[in-house]
Amino acid sequence: MSVKTIRLNDFRNYRRGFFEFDPHLNIIVGKNGTGKTNILESIIVISNTKSYRTSNDADLIRKGAEFARIVLNTEDKEYKVVINKKNKSLYIDNDLVKKTSEFIGKVNAILFKPSDLELFTQSPGERRKLLDIEISKVSHSYIQTLLKYNSLLKDKNRLLKELEKDELLLNVFNESMSPLMKIIIRERENFFAVINDYISEFYSLISNKDHEIKVVYKKCSEIEKVNEEIERSKEKDDYYHYTTFGPHHDDYSFYMDGYELNSFASQGQKRMVLIAFKFSIMKYVEYMTGHTPIVLLDDILSELDKENKERLLNIIPDDTQVIITNTDINNLDIKKKYKLITLKEDRNV
Repeated sequence: MSVKTIRLNDFRNYRRGFFEFDPHLNIIVGKNGTGKTNILESIIVISNTKSYRTSNDADLIRKGAEFARIVLNTEDKEYKVVINKKNKSLYIDNDLVKKTSEFIGKVNAILFKPSDLELFTQSPGERRKLLDIEISKVSHSYIQTLLKYNSLLKDKNRLLKELEKDELLLNVFNESMSPLMKIIIRERENFFAVINDYISEFYSLISNKDHEIKVVYKKCSEIEKVNEEIERSKEKDDYYHYTTFGPHHDDYSFYMDGYELNSFASQGQKRMVLIAFKFSIMKYVEYMTGHTPIVLLDDILSELDKENKERLLNIIPDDTQVIITNTDINNLDIKKKYKLITLKEDRNV
């Protein structure tokens, strides 16, 4: 799948915007503030149904406008998101999609951005968010399970805060949540298994250095011990008035040659690991769907030296659509054929 066109209305700095893309390599060039990142953000909104830059959809609406609209066309489908200040509507071929789970991941895109380094210092909740988004985009059952689990978790936590707890109802919650926990853990295990099959190889290809890179999944429990852990946590839940056990506490860490990356690695090494991680997610998407996702490089090449830049571009399959943003075409030194999109300084027209 590749993006053919994007039409933006009152999205971010665009009053009106229309862009056509090549199915292979595209480079968007413009000075800072011209809206390069906003184009990539619009693709991510179509892919994830939400922005990676804000949790408030109203922020996506151009100042002074009532709503924003993104229309993305692929080879055979039209995907549309209409955002107003209270909610958003999703459409496929002008048919309203009532469930987010039936829209997310239809256009699958992987974004590389300079701020990816924040993954090492973010809270476990933020790291889980990335994990859940990537799995949800390829697994309808996962997102349905996660939604059910989070709903039950919210109700259970509400019950745990009551002075007079209904023990029978608590047991019902636990019995209902147990099989959901096992599905979530299994899907996450599968994700990290695929990631670890590829991440060391990608690190070597990008950095030209051989190190064993591993992402360690810090899961709440082994699947076969979930019921036992639920029983064991009852007293603790009662004491703290919230659910202390479950995949909503999961996390993951990156290791290089057996040592936790965050404790010793340079910024350059961390950047290479995260790029390798994103390429491994591409392989996960291919493994789960049989299709290669769209690759979005938001000013990431400016962070790399010439050799690393060339190696990164060379490992992207030729049949993959790539969209790169940069301030200047001259400092990219790209030898492949590409389509150039040059942005004017004022896109607010």
